Amino acid sequence: MKRRLWSIRKRRTREHVIADQSVNHTERFIIEEGHTAQRSEKDYGYDLELFTYDQEGYIEPGCVYLQLKASERLSRVGANYVFDLDIRDYHLWTLELMPVFLVLFDAGRRRAYYLHVQQYFEEAPARRPRKGAKTVRVRVPRRQRLNRRAIARMRNVKQAIFEQGGPERG
Repeated sequence: MKRRLWSIRKRRTREHVIADQSVNHTERFIIEEGHTAQRSEKDYGYDLELFTYDQEGYIEPGCVYLQLKASERLSRVGANYVFDLDIRDYHLWTLELMPVFLVLFDAGRRRAYYLHVQQYFEEAPARRPRKGAKTVRVRVPRRQRLNRRAIARMRNVKQAIFEQGGPERG
């Protein structure tokens, strides 16, 4: 006879499933582009580190940081998807020397969109949060769909840092 467990147990929720789908979706493009992704065990602001390789397979210096946010359906305003970014992430990401990309995953459509965070805030100072704010809204253009070309662009952003003399060392 089968014994039933009546005690309360941990449960895998839909949020857990779509979070895993977002990682899988992103990693697939990274791998197809010939690079690797390292998952963060402890998430303090980054979900993946993207390591890139040259045409001969040699690892390149530095990495790209990615933070993934998954939702059943992304919030849209005009030609953009909007996301309210925690101010603590804003502070970390804008201080980072290496590129940081926010990736919004739409589980319903199985699509993702990306935003180069540092560039976004550098381009328009009016986008920066107000003093005392808990969040800052970012707008991710629908045309910035995550795919192999997007991963190649992320690599190019990282490479440009090293072409300009690399991240400053203290």
